[in-house]
Amino acid sequence: MDNITPPITDSNKEKITAHNYLEEQLKYIKTSSNEPLYYIYVNHEQCFFEILVNDVPRFQYFEEGSIMTPINLNNYINRSGKQTITYRLYPQTTKRLNHLTEYTSIKIELYERNNADTVNGFEHQKLLLTHRSATKTDGKTFIGDGKDYYEFSFDFDAKVLYQLEGWENSKDLSKMDQKELLSKTEEAYRYYWHLIKDKRMDDYFRLRFSGYVSEAISTYMNKEMIIQSGPEDKFMFSEPTFRLEPLNNYKMHLYGNGKIVCLEQTSEDLRLKNKTPIWGKYKTAEDETRVRFNKLYLHIPKGKDTFEIL
Repeated sequence: MDNITPPITDSNKEKITAHNYLEEQLKYIKTSSNEPLYYIYVNHEQCFFEILVNDVPRFQYFEEGSIMTPINLNNYINRSGKQTITYRLYPQTTKRLNHLTEYTSIKIELYERNNADTVNGFEHQKLLLTHRSATKTDGKTFIGDGKDYYEFSFDFDAKVLYQLEGWENSKDLSKMDQKELLSKTEEAYRYYWHLIKDKRMDDYFRLRFSGYVSEAISTYMNKEMIIQSGPEDKFMFSEPTFRLEPLNNYKMHLYGNGKIVCLEQTSEDLRLKNKTPIWGKYKTAEDETRVRFNKLYLHIPKGKDTFEIL
């Protein structure tokens, strides 16, 4: 078995372990007096929604009420230039709505600010654009009235300080035999699931390292932030009550214009809808049951024939 290539590999230049991955991340950090950060605020009525950035899921909201916090977009911005925001709208089933209604709407405000300006950054933020969902010719009725799903995309230009390889030059998985791709993806997910279950921390952090570095660079994480992320990264290994749920009830999805593959739960339970099937439960100090999800996006980089983790 030791001679068999695992379904997920890495391209790290250094030997990464659970003990040195934070220290190795710090080698990639560069500070600047100008750190462009892009984010959106979303107002919505009579719908649930998902936000994708460059065709990669960034945020989902299947709850009642409004969301007041900004949604950071830099996580899936690989370099300066045109970026695409996509929103997907779903009926608000908690209010017994089986279809989008004439009153369904979404408003997205896109902002830019200097992340390095920790004192006045929000005061100096710039509103780049405001997008409102389209209406019918009467100017009031939502264009998707009566549908059970609606999707729309729009673009904006970003100027960032970094350039990441990301998935843009990766293999186009949509051109593979989809049954074969599903089999390979399931194998990779099972392998990853067992890394967590068997507490193989060195393998886990070695495979996730490239993704950690990309996130740190794109969101301008500093030394303090990276060090503070350690306990959260190791939660599934350090929390004694954490137990993984079985890996089942999922469907394969392609993102990143066909270059990213993942599995998502098929449950219609809004707490699980479209979530990763790698998840588990744990107990809080107050004996409350909580859940923890572990997102896994896979791609095959140019020149390779095995998956790597984004």
